[in-house]
Amino acid sequence: MNMSGKLLIAGPWLGEFGWELFAWHGYVRALSEHFDETICIARKNSKHLYVDFADEVLAYDSAGGIPDMFFMPNVTIDANLLNQILQENNIDISDKQVVWFPARKIGQPPFTHHSEEMSFGSLNIKPKYVILENEFKKYDYVFHIRNRPLRMEDNWAVEKWSKLLKLLTINNETVACIGTKKSSGHIPGTEDLRDIPMNELIGVLSNTECAFGPSSGPMHLASLCNTPHVVWSIMYNYERYTNNWNPHKTPNLFLGEHDWHPEPEYVYEKFKAWKEQGL
Repeated sequence: MNMSGKLLIAGPWLGEFGWELFAWHGYVRALSEHFDETICIARKNSKHLYVDFADEVLAYDSAGGIPDMFFMPNVTIDANLLNQILQENNIDISDKQVVWFPARKIGQPPFTHHSEEMSFGSLNIKPKYVILENEFKKYDYVFHIRNRPLRMEDNWAVEKWSKLLKLLTINNETVACIGTKKSSGHIPGTEDLRDIPMNELIGVLSNTECAFGPSSGPMHLASLCNTPHVVWSIMYNYERYTNNWNPHKTPNLFLGEHDWHPEPEYVYEKFKAWKEQGL
């Protein structure tokens, strides 16, 4: 497939954020190197993931449902939707040789490895990842308090977060809460940084000592920011954090012994021992 003179349009991506990071945007980054021009379509708050390699990034947010892995229920990604997005942004492609790369399932998630190839026409593409970093105010620790309606049983009780905060701030350490106000919580004694722009969120993560939270998109973002993180979930997700979705070999402490509901004292003691070993 000769890509000379051709325009790549990638997206829209409407699936989960973690899947966007490790089962989409790395492939788009690598694929863009084979085209003269690239347009990416992503949610408004994800645009920053693409700006360093795309010629243009279009924002598209859909209220179709709750994202689940690669897709969003009740939303059909087809040529009609693509044309609608292009028209809304006054993008004329009538004189372009366009190649469209819509969202697709890649590999066998959640076991898709960060080096797994994807076939696209005559090309075999391996995803490309860079360390995401930015300057921002430093916080000792960062919390992602998952509060999603999807699998609500996976959310940690607010009381547990408050207890963990108390254990971690004996010496007046600073803590910030990240995520979106729609699907993340905030507790007293922490700074509320929910809904900050992606470039600032990357700055928060890349400057903190450690991030804490159950398995979620922001925990995967910590991996791309090379930020040490403590994450708890079912053991099914162990390989995802330690290997498959960890291209930079970012230090992380995966706690799976108690699934989604370890006690805060357990999390703190495990983190304390890990920290004493040098993270």
